Amino acid sequence: MRLELRCLPALALALASCATVPSVADREFRSGDYAAAAAAYEEALRTDPKARDNPALGLRLGLSYARPGTPAHDPVRAAAVLRDLETRFPKTPEARQAALLLPQIDYEADLEGAAAVTAARIAELQQALARSQRETRALDAAVKTETEQVQRLKALLAEREAQLRRVRDELEQLKRIDLERAP
Repeated sequence: MRLELRCLPALALALASCATVPSVADREFRSGDYAAAAAAYEEALRTDPKARDNPALGLRLGLSYARPGTPAHDPVRAAAVLRDLETRFPKTPEARQAALLLPQIDYEADLEGAAAVTAARIAELQQALARSQRETRALDAAVKTETEQVQRLKALLAEREAQLRRVRDELEQLKRIDLERAP
């Protein structure tokens, strides 16, 4: 029994080293780690000639990229992988599944593109609003300054008019005095 227990780690290590890249990718895919699965599937396609001829692997790679809300989410890449699958393996069930998924993925890619354009437009509008708000504050400050200046000028005008009335009154008094002195 002791010999068997000592052999278990060696057996596990031997089995792990025999694990192929596609099986590692499949394990990551089943666990929901789509980013790791996509990386492993891409590696398998680069290095394993048998993997390149496996439509199921291509479908799972496309699904890994198609999964929303994950780090691997890339609908454009998903569509490219699934279109390649349809082209290379047209009569397989995987190609039929890809054909069913592609319109939805294309629609999602279109929506993401539209969302990106909308987000950019929103950012532009927010910048324009911020500029307008700064300009409005500057104009408000200028209006306040001008209003204060107008009030000062009105006060100065009222003071000048009062001085002018006093001078006229004095002039009228002087005229009366002159008229009273006259011959």
